[in-house]
Amino acid sequence: MKKVFVSISVLSLVLFVIFGIVTCTGVPAKAVEEAAPPAPVPAPKEPRAPELTVSVSPRFFSPDGDGIDDELHIAISCRDESPIDEWKLTIMEGEQPNQIFFERSGKGSPPAQIVWNGRSSLGELVQSATDYPFSLTVKNVRGLSSTSHGLIGVDILVINEGDQLRVQVPSIVFGSDSSGFTGLSDETLRSNDFILRRISQVLNKFNAYKVIVEGHANLTAETEAARLLEHVRELRPLSEQRAKFVVDYLVNLGVDRSRLTAIGIGGARPVAKYEDRANWWKNRRVEFILIK
Repeated sequence: MKKVFVSISVLSLVLFVIFGIVTCTGVPAKAVEEAAPPAPVPAPKEPRAPELTVSVSPRFFSPDGDGIDDELHIAISCRDESPIDEWKLTIMEGEQPNQIFFERSGKGSPPAQIVWNGRSSLGELVQSATDYPFSLTVKNVRGLSSTSHGLIGVDILVINEGDQLRVQVPSIVFGSDSSGFTGLSDETLRSNDFILRRISQVLNKFNAYKVIVEGHANLTAETEAARLLEHVRELRPLSEQRAKFVVDYLVNLGVDRSRLTAIGIGGARPVAKYEDRANWWKNRRVEFILIK
């Protein structure tokens, strides 16, 4: 019995060694590999829209010809796995209904930088102390597009007109039929205060100048005769009261009252024509005339 047991054990050992050698040679392993399911094929990448980053500088620009911040620099970064087909930059008016003020477009990738002089497509200059919304849209050859939105801030513009300087600001908001800021939201009050503080700094910078503060209003009556009555009875007195309110505000901010004179112009000198209702907001303004 011992011999039979030893023989069986030896035979088992021999078979184990042979099986191990065969396995190490890779024959059975290869068979296993051939029997295994194929590796999954990676799914194709989904096409993506361009990655777009836009920034503007300076924060407030003032294209008034004094050599300081007269140009706006729009920096553009655009990355895409697909070629770029076209791009468009659109700058809108600063107030409702936000009409198109300036546009520029092109084929292929947008430039790394666009320099803007503050003029509209028709040559009109931006308004002082007004934010202009903009958008830049870039589309690739697959038809996928990205759009970046932002605001362009305009500083107080001091326009040289020969023997005098002019500052025109349509963004000071008054209460409805009010000579002051009654009933305005906190946000609008903060905006008004910011603008008037900036104007006080400009006026104190030009402290050798007398300043005429002009209040302007917008005519809304339907007929010419009705507009004349509106101007005389309503708009001229209201615009003068608003100009006096601005004078008092500037005095509280440190401007010498003896330099300031308030005048109500009413609707006599509109910037936008009566038919151009979309731009009526430009007529409701305060102007500062600096006379040496």
